[in-house]
This record gives sequence, structure tokens and C-alpha cells, in this order.
Amino acid sequence: MYKKLTWVLAVILIVLAGDRIIFTSSDIKIEMKPEVLRASVNSELVIEVYRVNILGFKVPFSSIEAEFVIEDGKNLIELHGEENGNRVKVRSKGIEGEASIGIYSVKSGMQIRKITISILPRDMAFN
Repeated sequence: MYKKLTWVLAVILIVLAGDRIIFTSSDIKIEMKPEVLRASVNSELVIEVYRVNILGFKVPFSSIEAEFVIEDGKNLIELHGEENGNRVKVRSKGIEGEASIGIYSVKSGMQIRKITISILPRDMAFN
């Protein structure tokens, strides 16, 4: 009797701990691919925002609704794709410099992060 009860309580404890570790977010991660833009109209990068758990993995069945706003450098970059979501494409306008993008939560309106994007000179090998 007590052996079965102990096993049932152990399984419940493991399930609750797994839920806490895997399905609860502990931080927000911003991923940019590639890290920099080139001063070419064909150069673009993708910014993705997602929640991570304690182990550092993406939280399953979770999404963030973020709004992306160009705060500095509107003459350097433009946003394409969904501006309200968790992913946006940033395209260079062909001018060197630095631009900053503010990432805001749609639900609360608070700023999640502010990131700086460097637009480097165009590489002559790639045109």
C-alpha cells in the first residue's frame, strides 16, 4: 500500500518538476541572423524573439507577440514582414552606419530590449 503511494507521489513530483523546468520561461532571447548588415540593398537579416526556459532551450508551445520599431537610423534600414509577431526581416537601404531597433511587448507596451544593428561597407566580392 505505502509502496504504491510512494511511487504515485514520486511520479507526480517528477511531472510537476518537469513542467516547472521545461514549460516555464525564465528569459527572452533575441536571435539575429546574420549579425550585421552590409551597405547593399540586397542585404537583410532576420530578428527573432522567443522565450527560453531554465535549461536555455526554447519553451515549447509558447510565443511572444512583439512589436519592432526603428528608433534611430530610419534612413539606413527598413522593416519587412510582420512587425507584430516574433520575427521580422530588416533590409539595408545601402548606406553605412548604425541603427537601433526597439522591441516592445504588444500585451504590456513595455520595451523588452533595444538592439543596435551595424551596417558595414559593402563587400566588393559579393556585389
